[in-house]
Amino acid sequence: MDDARYEDRFGSVARVFRRVIRALRWTVRGMLRRPRTVLVELRWRLGDEIMALPVLDALARDHPGVGIHVLTNFPELYEGYPVVAAEKTLPLRVDRYIFLRDGPRTVYRAARYARRAGVPTPDAPPALRFTNWDAPQLAGLKRPIIALARGASWPTKRWPLDRWNALSARLRRAGHTVVAMGLEGESMEADVDLAGRTGIREAVCVLHHADLLVCCDSGLMHLALAAGTPVVALFGPTDPEWYVRNQPLFHPLRSPADCAGCWNHGPEAPSPGQCPLDHAVCLEAIGVDAVLDAARAQLGKAG
Repeated sequence: MDDARYEDRFGSVARVFRRVIRALRWTVRGMLRRPRTVLVELRWRLGDEIMALPVLDALARDHPGVGIHVLTNFPELYEGYPVVAAEKTLPLRVDRYIFLRDGPRTVYRAARYARRAGVPTPDAPPALRFTNWDAPQLAGLKRPIIALARGASWPTKRWPLDRWNALSARLRRAGHTVVAMGLEGESMEADVDLAGRTGIREAVCVLHHADLLVCCDSGLMHLALAAGTPVVALFGPTDPEWYVRNQPLFHPLRSPADCAGCWNHGPEAPSPGQCPLDHAVCLEAIGVDAVLDAARAQLGKAG
């Protein structure tokens, strides 16, 4: 993942000059109804890039005919979108530059993106637009198919492995097919282990065909919702209200601990993922029964 900003290639004087020229060119070319180009820089974590998709839609609606280029770590997300995902190749001329790779912990992420882009905060949730959703990894599996993903970017967002294995065992005893998802090293007891065995596009298609995903606050949570899959997500240090809204497929299961949501509401942590109260794990207060009940409720709502 490249952390350098597009503008970092220029010196301080050149950056100011380019910003002035861009603003002038954007206005003049708009008045003359000439083609214009927007460069949107993301190149961030998977979930953060997915949360930006409705903002890109709003940009396309507000500026029809404008070429929208996206600097991204996940070009697979933009299949079928009215944008150009430019991970390595940049447009020769940029008429407007929008930097979205940041987000204060106390602001709803989509609202932050929208303000940066100069569009209204979108009501619609992120949605992927694939035309081919084939998932051969699930061929012949008995339904309902429950995907489990235990990974998360911070240790404080993770649920203990023994709880995942216990949940998997109970789901399988109930006749469900359990598929483990995530990165290499995030396996658990399951009927099918796909941890570390799928790229982003393959993971999207697998999640699209699953009946439910149970996960922590993670990129796969956002990926499943954008693929149209019901989700039960376990939350500890983060508050789901700052990341997911207007999403009927989403069931956040919050830790009952008094300090839940501290990253968004409590004292500032020394660094992301470090508990300001020095708790090693934030989700231990969530029991297997609570997750199982939430999973059954989501499956019931989905029919």
